[in-house]
Amino acid sequence: MPAVVSRLLPLVVLLPLAGSALAQTLTKLPMPQSFRANELRVQWETDANPVGTVNALDLGLSSPAERSVLAQQTIALAADRFVHRAVATGLAPETSYVYRVRSGATSSATYPVRTAPLADSSFRMAWIADNQNQAGTSFLSVLEQIVPFAPDVIGHADDTVQNGPVLSEWQTQYFDPLASASALGQRTPVLVARGNHDGGSPPALAYHWLPENGHWYAETIGRVRFVFMESNVVLPAQDEYLRAELASPAAQNAEFLVVVSHHPPYTNLWDQPGWDGEPYVRDVWVPIFEEFGVDLVISGHAHCYQRGARNGVTYTVVGGAGGALDTVFIPPGWSFIEVARPVHHFAIMDVSPGRLVWNAYDLSGSSIDSFELARSAQIPVFPTGSEAF
Repeated sequence: MPAVVSRLLPLVVLLPLAGSALAQTLTKLPMPQSFRANELRVQWETDANPVGTVNALDLGLSSPAERSVLAQQTIALAADRFVHRAVATGLAPETSYVYRVRSGATSSATYPVRTAPLADSSFRMAWIADNQNQAGTSFLSVLEQIVPFAPDVIGHADDTVQNGPVLSEWQTQYFDPLASASALGQRTPVLVARGNHDGGSPPALAYHWLPENGHWYAETIGRVRFVFMESNVVLPAQDEYLRAELASPAAQNAEFLVVVSHHPPYTNLWDQPGWDGEPYVRDVWVPIFEEFGVDLVISGHAHCYQRGARNGVTYTVVGGAGGALDTVFIPPGWSFIEVARPVHHFAIMDVSPGRLVWNAYDLSGSSIDSFELARSAQIPVFPTGSEAF
């Protein structure tokens, strides 16, 4: 788990579009890549892309045959890996649609998907991080626990694979589990903050289709403004973006401000003595969080669950989606961290007008932590059994 690096890698190399004349096979099922009120981004992959192939997204209210959108981009990752991207605009907010994708004569199954809510509506978001090599437990076992909660969207603080450049790991460690868990990945958008294991590799840049510059971005969902940062890189441009975004009307008019950063500024648990959080995030970003009234910071990287509050900001670590657990206490420890549990887990965040409710669960379904945030005050509610490691 290396520290941050100081540069951005270039976007994936776009190879010439080619492929076998044989029938195409879907090598990655379609996945929604956005959760917006009026737009749907969908991405899928095939093993070939013969010249003249039509790649399209079909969708509608009752049938996918109602409307078709041609893919706007195809990325050739390898001779047998072609990633297709399509965007449907002009959709209605908080509305259920059905969709499928087509590449030549090959079509996917039809899946339901729902657009993001209006500002006055509630929504549910699941949070995970660090499934990667699944050395601790299978990612599928975590996803199967999430399915009954029926989240509207999933937030992932990254490290979706162990080795970002290795194409096969993306299949077995990320896409296959999301498809196997009742097609959760086909029905539910996944929003990602880039992490160190995925890095800036060509597969990471292709498979995680992020808006804006493809590295850091912001989204409003309901009453929450989310800012997804890339803590792998140390760049003044990103620091300036964070400050400008948190000062923006979209952020200041939101009921809650949430920042997602793969590397946490603070941790009391790690895999060996010495590292107690990312110094750059702690020294540079935390003062900005405090200045602009960030309510919640969600991170991964440490393979455990943690939560604490400092100077008005609540910090959580949700790095328990499959990687080997971090169990070593780092003395003297951050005293404000109230809960530190080396267990595999996930979190469910329910947002309604004036209220953000957070519940974290281990894989037995038992609650390991819960708290609430209100519009202008933080109201922690600690369940029986919450404990520091």
